[in-house]
Amino acid sequence: MDKKNINISVCVPVFNEENTLKKAVDDLVLILTQYVNQLEVIIVDDGSNDLTSQLAEELSLKYHQVKFIRHVKNQGIGSCYHDALAIAQGNYFTWFPSDYENSVQELVDCLPFLENKCIVTSHHCDYDSRSKSRRLISHAYTWILNKYFRMNLKYYNGLAIISTHILRSSPLVAKGFAFSAESIIYAVLAGCKVIELSVPLRGRTCGKSKAFSVHSLLVMCKDFFCILIEKRNFCFRKSDYE
Repeated sequence: MDKKNINISVCVPVFNEENTLKKAVDDLVLILTQYVNQLEVIIVDDGSNDLTSQLAEELSLKYHQVKFIRHVKNQGIGSCYHDALAIAQGNYFTWFPSDYENSVQELVDCLPFLENKCIVTSHHCDYDSRSKSRRLISHAYTWILNKYFRMNLKYYNGLAIISTHILRSSPLVAKGFAFSAESIIYAVLAGCKVIELSVPLRGRTCGKSKAFSVHSLLVMCKDFFCILIEKRNFCFRKSDYE
């Protein structure tokens, strides 16, 4: 796709990532502006109690491409995604982790494959250097989603780039880390094809992932059942217009 046709909004959900947020946003702005016509970075601070909020505000003043939303209380990464989507002005929407575990190059690699009715996402199955236990959990999660939603993807938590319009037309409900899978599932139900790219995982340089805390896993289970219910309703409503 030609650069002039790519207007993209990137949600950066953040919770207590004062050590990595600035580098992540700096690189998003400095690198992506070379490849897209218009970039919008939406930082959503999910009730951080360190210096994250202050840094996010400073970044919004430093770059005209950066917007800042702050949750007074922690609401979950999915809520950050939804709130950013609600104000996004780009034709395409995606997310980027504030812990900087992923590389901005992942998004750059996805851009040439963008087209109408298409999801472009990335996976690390060929390069995954994370612990064996985390890889097993990831594989099990993917297997369950493929099983229940009759899909055949390698990964659901990649940096998926999806049409903003399609996402806004979907009944997104996930509050936790299931938000990414939910977005892909509804985009597929809306008729989008999926392009998966194999890319290396940058890896965290400090801290640890919040995705596998007890609280996050409980929220993910709850989200999974909510998605099942909403999917059934979504398919029923969709059939009225076919």
